[in-house]
Amino acid sequence: MIILLTIKSQYPIYKNYCPCNNGSSAGYSPPFGMRYIPLDPNKKESMKYKYKEQKKLLGSSTFKMAKSSKFKYLSEILHLAPSNIGGVNICASSSPICVKMCLNTSGRGQMTSVQKSRLNKKYYFLSDRQKFLKHLDREIKLSSERAKRKKLKYTVRLNGTSDLPFERYKLDNGLNLMENNPNVQFIDYTKIKNRLLQKLPKNYSLTYSQAENNLEDVKQVLKTKYNIATVFRKKLPKKWLGRKVINGDKHDLRHLDPKKVVVGLIAKGKAKKDFNGFVQDV
Repeated sequence: MIILLTIKSQYPIYKNYCPCNNGSSAGYSPPFGMRYIPLDPNKKESMKYKYKEQKKLLGSSTFKMAKSSKFKYLSEILHLAPSNIGGVNICASSSPICVKMCLNTSGRGQMTSVQKSRLNKKYYFLSDRQKFLKHLDREIKLSSERAKRKKLKYTVRLNGTSDLPFERYKLDNGLNLMENNPNVQFIDYTKIKNRLLQKLPKNYSLTYSQAENNLEDVKQVLKTKYNIATVFRKKLPKKWLGRKVINGDKHDLRHLDPKKVVVGLIAKGKAKKDFNGFVQDV
């Protein structure tokens, strides 16, 4: 049975649910001892999970984010357990190979404690989104002030291992995180084409990610001002799909990229072994 969850967004989230003894989804055993609590399909945002409030939601430990400091930026990133880990898919347009090659388990993501934290944050978001957004908003404001003291600019990537429409999630004051923090630059990648076909906050930079199964959507995005991120095997071509290719591995400050280009990324980790169209050969 499939239950459609309404979460105050035009993008639905689907959960495969089986009324097993422990309330878990079919074939899925909730990790780290966390009990999977069944959903009441008659209520909006009725998803309730056991989670522990974490002092820190944002991090800045990834190698690429650390590169930002060379450009006088303090950058942080939010990592949640991706795709359908934990029973709920928060990467609505992820492709099969994208899920398989997800960077969730790279670097520090190989540590059990990190995976436990990311799943806990996901449950926090799903259980009490408003509380989560307020918590995140406080962190962003504190980090922004810290950046100012260091004479740095501040950027934050909300979808490190997720693809959620944060532009549609409102705080109690009716503003989203970008509108409530106009001096902060927000950056994300997305595979949800419709996010690029609406008006976004000026301080929210989105780059569309090419996968093995979304070429038609890529062609539509190419007609807009938005950039495309494409993974290549060993080297970057000068042009791809008629657009100039830039080196996206130099930093993750996508708002600094020129418009209407392809952000080229060299395959890393598990992606090096992909020959199904996710990684492009030139």
